[in-house]
Amino acid sequence: MPSIKIVLDNRKRLKDNKYNLSVRVCHKRQVQYLPMAKITMRQYNQVFVNQSLDKESVEFRARTAEFKARCEGIFSEMSVFNPTRFREKVYSKDKELPKTMVLKDLFDYYIQNYKGITIRTRKHFRLSINILESFQPDLRVHDITSEFLKDFEAAKTKQGLSKSTIAGIFRNLRRIINYFMYEKKTIPSTFPYPFGRGGYSIGSTWPKKQVLKNSEIKKIIALKDFKNTEQEYARDIWLFLYRANGINFADLLKMRWDNIKGRHLVFFRKKTENTRKNNIKPITAPLTPKLKKLIEKIGVKDSPFILGMLKEGYSESTFENLSHKMRSKLNEKLLEIGEKLELSVPLKLKTARDCYASTLRRAKVSKDDIGDMMGHANSIVTEHYLDSLDLEETFEINKHIL
Repeated sequence: MPSIKIVLDNRKRLKDNKYNLSVRVCHKRQVQYLPMAKITMRQYNQVFVNQSLDKESVEFRARTAEFKARCEGIFSEMSVFNPTRFREKVYSKDKELPKTMVLKDLFDYYIQNYKGITIRTRKHFRLSINILESFQPDLRVHDITSEFLKDFEAAKTKQGLSKSTIAGIFRNLRRIINYFMYEKKTIPSTFPYPFGRGGYSIGSTWPKKQVLKNSEIKKIIALKDFKNTEQEYARDIWLFLYRANGINFADLLKMRWDNIKGRHLVFFRKKTENTRKNNIKPITAPLTPKLKKLIEKIGVKDSPFILGMLKEGYSESTFENLSHKMRSKLNEKLLEIGEKLELSVPLKLKTARDCYASTLRRAKVSKDDIGDMMGHANSIVTEHYLDSLDLEETFEINKHIL
C-alpha cells in the first residue's frame, strides 16, 4: 500500500524563507513529491500543526485535502505505478475530476475525457443532459431516484418524447452513474442506485417499421428518368447500400478499394468500432455483377476510398461533418425520387437496410443467415429487428376477415 501524505518539503529552502507544501507519495521505495503551494514554516505550523480555524486556514486545508484526494484517486486507477505518468495525470487540469455531484459536471467530464468516445456519442450525451436539465435544473446525483425516473418518463411521454428516446437518455444517465461509482469512485457507495432490481428498469423498444414492397424496390432499381445527376447519384448510393448487405452510409463513406478481397467486400461496421468489445465480425458482401457495376459507376479510382470523399489520415470530426452533410443532400434527393414514384414509405438512406432485411425475409432466408449478413451481434438482435419489419403482412393476415 502507498503512503500519501501532505508534508512541508524542507529539503530545499526557497525565496523568502518558503518551502514547497507537497503531497509525498511513497510506493515500493519510490518517493515522489508533488508541490501544491509555497509557504513558510510559520504558515505550515499555523495551518497544519495548530489547525487554525480562521477562514483562510480552513479553506487552504480544504484545497490541499482535495489535491491529496485527487492523487489518491489517480493512484488507485493505475494498474502499474509509473511516477512520470502519475505526475502528468495529477497536474493535467483538463482531466480534473468534478468536485461536486452536479450531474452536468459529471456529463461534461465524461464527454470531454472518456477515451474512445465518438463525436456522435458526445452529441447524444449532451442532448441527454440538456433534456434532463430542462425537466429539473441543477440536477445532482442524489436527485436521481427511481421515483424521479418514473416522473421524468411520464412527463416527457406526455410532451411527445418517444419511448426509445427516453430509454436512450436513461441508458446514458446510467452509464454516467456507473462510471463515477465504479471507475472513478467519486459517487459514494452509500448512493441508492436507482436502476435494476428494486429500482427502475430501462425498457427495450422495437417500434414497428413500415418497409417498401418488393414491387416498389423494383421501381427504384428500374428508374432511368432523373431530374438531374444528383438524383441519379443518390439512387445509386441507395442501391449500393441495399446490395451490399444493407450497410449504413458511414460504412460506404469510409470503404476503401482494398476492402475488395477477391469476390467479396470485407469490412467492419463503423458502428461497432467503439461500441462492441467482443464478437466483432467483419461484414462479407458478395461482389455480385450488379454490385460490381455500381462500384464501377460511382467509384473514384484515383482515391484510396471508393467514394473518393475522404483523404488519408482524416480526423473523426472531418468524417462526422462530411457524413452529416452528404446524408442530408442524398436524403433530400431520395425523398424527391420517393414522391415521384409515389412510394408508400419516404425513401431515405436508412431504408436501404430495412429493405435488404425484408427482401431476404420475404424470400424465406433464415434469421440466423440474415443476422450474419447484416453483422448483428446475436440472433436476438436479428429477431427483434425482423419482428419490427413488414406491416404489409398484417393486411395479408386480415384479408381472411369477413
